[in-house]
Amino acid sequence: MYKRRLRIFGRNVGRGKRRIAIVLIFLLNLFNITLAENIRLDNLNIKPEDLKKNFNPVVSKFNEKTITTIIIDAGHGGKDPGSIGINKLKEKDIVLSFSLELKEELKKVLPNVEIFLTRDKDIYPTLQERYKIANSSAKINLEKSKNALFISVHANASLSPNAKGFEAYFITAQESSEYARAVSILENSALVKFDKVDASKYEENASQLTHNYMLVEQHQKESRLLAQSIVDEVYKVSGVSKRNKPVQNALFYVLKGSLMPSTLIEIGFITNEEDAKFMNTKETRIKMVKATATGIKKFIKEFEESKGFIE
Repeated sequence: MYKRRLRIFGRNVGRGKRRIAIVLIFLLNLFNITLAENIRLDNLNIKPEDLKKNFNPVVSKFNEKTITTIIIDAGHGGKDPGSIGINKLKEKDIVLSFSLELKEELKKVLPNVEIFLTRDKDIYPTLQERYKIANSSAKINLEKSKNALFISVHANASLSPNAKGFEAYFITAQESSEYARAVSILENSALVKFDKVDASKYEENASQLTHNYMLVEQHQKESRLLAQSIVDEVYKVSGVSKRNKPVQNALFYVLKGSLMPSTLIEIGFITNEEDAKFMNTKETRIKMVKATATGIKKFIKEFEESKGFIE
């Protein structure tokens, strides 16, 4: 973006003029932030002034010395089955089992942390309802918001029956690869299909939030570390298929609305015979669940030791 704007000053611009250009660009961006306050944010249901107050890049992002709240989101559900895999296995069912088990495991290993679910049965919360549950659980926009994590659980699918493996994503304004983009399109499809939201309008509003209020950038480092910590532990489990690039970034709507460090995990490919069996067998699935909980716990320990990753 900046490179495109600098071209208006020509290739032979002196160092002094380049400095002036950079100052002008900075002022333009400040002006854009002011203009953005007039943009309607109906689809996100978040007020710009609240975002400014809670996500000021100059001040500390975290109010406490540790993570006190974790929200687990079992993807799909109800009228949205998600992907259909081997032996008609439905994504919505397998991720609900995983999420319920993950809650119980986290309660054991993190007894002082509150654990919430966006759904605990076969119902369909909209994407907006999911991140509203997360933000409400973390008391976002209140006097003292909680330090929270958001874990969205999904199972991947592919036209190739050979595609397999556990992977984790964190949100950025741009996808890390065409593959990551394809995964995000698959998971975001519920926005139009089931939530009946005008995707182009949502994207326009969300894009303004992303760029003008640094919504994504605020917790990008923590989200990446969280995703990596989970993958590192899950990949120690015997029988878990590995991906060449297990941690990637993409634009997921449910993560975009959740105002906290977050990750979307794909626990395996429901269209692969080995992965489907591993996920659908409680004995082996629990191994993944325990490893995921260990990854989250290790992330929290690093968070505490580094005083919120600020040093």
